[in-house]
Amino acid sequence: MSESVVVTEWITTREAAQRLGVKRTTLYTYVSRGLLTRRRSGGESLFDRAEIDALAGTRHHPGSPLGVLPMRSVRSSVSEVREGELFLRGVPLADLADEPLAEAVDLVLGPAPEVVVSAPAHLTALPLHRRLPALAQWAGSESEWVDPAAAAGVAKGLLGAAPVALGSAGRPDRPVPEAIFAAVAGRPGSPREVATLNTALVALIDHGLAASVVAARVAASARASAYDCLVAGYAALSGRLHGGIGPSALAVLRDGPAGSSGSPVPGFGHWRHPDGDPRADAILARLALVDGSAPVLARLSEITSLAGRRPNIDGALAAFIVVCGLPDGAAEVFFQVGRTVGLAAHIVEEAGEDPLRWRATDPTA
Repeated sequence: MSESVVVTEWITTREAAQRLGVKRTTLYTYVSRGLLTRRRSGGESLFDRAEIDALAGTRHHPGSPLGVLPMRSVRSSVSEVREGELFLRGVPLADLADEPLAEAVDLVLGPAPEVVVSAPAHLTALPLHRRLPALAQWAGSESEWVDPAAAAGVAKGLLGAAPVALGSAGRPDRPVPEAIFAAVAGRPGSPREVATLNTALVALIDHGLAASVVAARVAASARASAYDCLVAGYAALSGRLHGGIGPSALAVLRDGPAGSSGSPVPGFGHWRHPDGDPRADAILARLALVDGSAPVLARLSEITSLAGRRPNIDGALAAFIVVCGLPDGAAEVFFQVGRTVGLAAHIVEEAGEDPLRWRATDPTA
């Protein structure tokens, strides 16, 4: 019987380094330690592809921190979209939309004690949509490193201080939605206006692994401070395709959709909710009870017919802003306030996982 012949596939130094996600010099270190085989050919170092792939599949690379994974799936129980419906901790949004924000916060974050955060007066000189991220950054700079596992308490503290950072000078014991509305609008909100904001903040808590959540979880995986993890989330949230899409949705509501038929329309349509965004439905149901909302809701229906898509949460927030005469940047502020809760829940989850190592792949390989 003849013996089988094993053919070695040799790959270049560049490809080997890319497969491992390390520098070329690190490869040579592995060779000196007997972990890899190298041969020379035509002045180029070549590596055994099988050895490289085997090393890439190990739990950690030699010299890297123990317990750092090459890549893994993200497991989360914060929220879930199932058959078009949004669930927070397994509870349908439809059952939470009219509950006080404080109860939804307790559901998502649990009984973690609040970390007291004080808002400095200088934050009111910043644009509205920059104040909550600046508050988190300032609070983090005023304290020692805070374990990301403590993010739930930090988030509660930021929610308590947010109205002051946004300019509220009213009673400190008011519910967060009432205080946030007064700070953003510059006037007290009517009970129905505040109820609409309460529903919006609950609906904004979480929506799966959005860009802001991924950014916050990556920071938590690197064991950044709980405050810095939230700042990372706010940074991604500010993107014009995420929480910063508000002005574009407002422009559509005021001027109508632009572009050719079938092109994306800011504020309308959502790939995860082809039959309608339940978050928008919850907000618009509340907004319909606010005095003077009928013309704006009629305009929303008109654009729905033109675009062939139903309003998503950005379109609903745009309608809320127009009806209540709020600043154009209010949508991003509301996104930040509501999503603070979801970001913190994800940060706590990530803090309980093994650290994650991101690795690039060569698209031409």
